[in-house]
Amino acid sequence: MLVRALVKTLRQMPSRAMLRPLLLGLVVTALCIALLGVTVGAGVSWLVSGVSIPFVGEIGGAADDALGWLAGFGSVVAMAFAFTPAAAAAIGFFVDPVADAVEARHYPALGPARGRSLMTEVGMGLRYAGLAIMLNIPMLPFYFIFPPLPAVVNGWLLGRASFDMAALRRETPARTRALRRAVWFPMVFGGILLALLALIPILNLIAPVFGLALMTHLYHGAQERKP
Repeated sequence: MLVRALVKTLRQMPSRAMLRPLLLGLVVTALCIALLGVTVGAGVSWLVSGVSIPFVGEIGGAADDALGWLAGFGSVVAMAFAFTPAAAAAIGFFVDPVADAVEARHYPALGPARGRSLMTEVGMGLRYAGLAIMLNIPMLPFYFIFPPLPAVVNGWLLGRASFDMAALRRETPARTRALRRAVWFPMVFGGILLALLALIPILNLIAPVFGLALMTHLYHGAQERKP
């Protein structure tokens, strides 16, 4: 199922129908990554700047230089880890254009989805962004011990967020949970692929659009399994 969904998604990405969603997704994702990355990076820089020791005062010299490098490194790490919550937040802005383009080409007999308001979609994306932040912060020390762990954690989260966004356009929350369980493994592996795309510059900006299109196919595949 996942391979078939990947092939369909890759074939449609260069099409004219996906051009507007791609451009919209690129701009929104870039803005979300920049906003979150700069905010978290500034927080890291603020924490390590002007560090002082009781009865000694602010430290300087080589230690101060080391803290400066740490602040810079923290900013880079912040930009990298900002992708998952940024992507989750961005999905809400273009879920309908992407899903509509996929369904118009591959599932035309369905007719238009009942859809949900933009504010509802954006709110859902922000909730997943918050979940991503809450999951990643306590897991950060383990990421350095086991490097593949971020792809698994964030892959599960991105896969679920994209799947739910696509499914809830047509389904109830209870039905969405049942369909998600029917394609749990393809959903997670698809999400891991998205998390890996996050490591590639430029491609990470279109990864949320790609992932949403992919999960739209998985959603319809789940319907075939659980009619």
